[in-house]
Amino acid sequence: MKYTIEQARILGGFTQVEMAKRLGMSEKTYIQYEKYRKIFRMDTALKFVTLTKVNAGDIIFFKGQLQRICS
Repeated sequence: MKYTIEQARILGGFTQVEMAKRLGMSEKTYIQYEKYRKIFRMDTALKFVTLTKVNAGDIIFFKGQLQRICS
């Protein structure tokens, strides 16, 4: 199963504010990632995966992936 960034965060039990803080960014910046307006750098993506405990291969990190899966 594939999860959006938002779904993965929720599965990990975090609010947007908590996740932003753990990733070392503002809530506003974090929301840009959930809306696929920004792309995680590899180090940040790894930290996100570690926090959420969702397999990296199961998270949709790019808008193009989201469009393919949802169409």
